[in-house]
Amino acid sequence: MNALQRTLPNTITVGRLVLSVVFFAVISGVACTAGEDPSRAWWAVWIFIVAAVTDVLDGYLARKWKVVSPFGRILDPVVDKILVIGGLVFLVSPPFVGGSGVLPWMVVVVIGRELLVTSVRAVIEADGTPFGADWGGKIKMLVQCVAVPVCFGNAAIESRRTSSAFNLFAEIMLWGMIVVTVASALPAMMRAVQFFKGKSKEFAR
Repeated sequence: MNALQRTLPNTITVGRLVLSVVFFAVISGVACTAGEDPSRAWWAVWIFIVAAVTDVLDGYLARKWKVVSPFGRILDPVVDKILVIGGLVFLVSPPFVGGSGVLPWMVVVVIGRELLVTSVRAVIEADGTPFGADWGGKIKMLVQCVAVPVCFGNAAIESRRTSSAFNLFAEIMLWGMIVVTVASALPAMMRAVQFFKGKSKEFAR
């Protein structure tokens, strides 16, 4: 195994963090124009999509080359959350609020879910037990990475008032994201309950 294979997955993860910063910078530029130029919102949409695709790539390469590292295990989900939650926060801020369809309570639900699962994961992994993302978490991330850019695109289109069909599609994706986000926490919590039950039995001996 060469040095490139050992470092490339983590390099891609760091690159996604850089893309997240670029994404936020472009979105901030859209905010400065008060939504008058939707083309900048579309630039942000494509940057977000590229960043989301790299999330699949770095994990795939790390597993394929067997170079999964503690650094990557920690940084990868953190960057994912920065990208998704940051995007949602901008969607409830001017000039996107209203046109995007995202409501503040939806952002609270997503943040609450991430804080809950991340906190439980930290406690369990500190005990030396792996607590990686399950399929529910991966599907949740996929749906979020589709819903967020769709909502940005919907806000851009909404500024021109041209597409009720896209508005409906964005609404379906948004509500689907909320349902999947909440549902994906249930398997993780069930795993956590089993872990803590086992620990309580150990203490009772």
